[in-house]
Amino acid sequence: MRNLIMTVVTSLFLTTAIAAEKPSKKSDDYNETYKEITKLLNTYPNLENLSGDVLVKVRIALNENREIVVMSTDTANSDLNYFIKNTLNYKKLSASDLETGNGLIFLVKFTK
Repeated sequence: MRNLIMTVVTSLFLTTAIAAEKPSKKSDDYNETYKEITKLLNTYPNLENLSGDVLVKVRIALNENREIVVMSTDTANSDLNYFIKNTLNYKKLSASDLETGNGLIFLVKFTK
């Protein structure tokens, strides 16, 4: 019974994740969005804590209010994770090249 419940929960989660990842039919390059996100993330204060260059994969979505919602980051550094989520979450995006409801995955490089 427990395995059945876990299978159902996993299936629902995967179905939801796949449905949320509907690709955009546009082939935009999102230059405006990247510039705006770069400005927001360009203020990391604790670069001395980094041992070297760090590359972080960030997954965001845009809600109905055109606010950025950080879905995930792939960094093991908890300070960087907190900084990215705290800096981007629920900030209004004025760039119009990313549509509401769509997601975006991008890499951020923090250099020392």
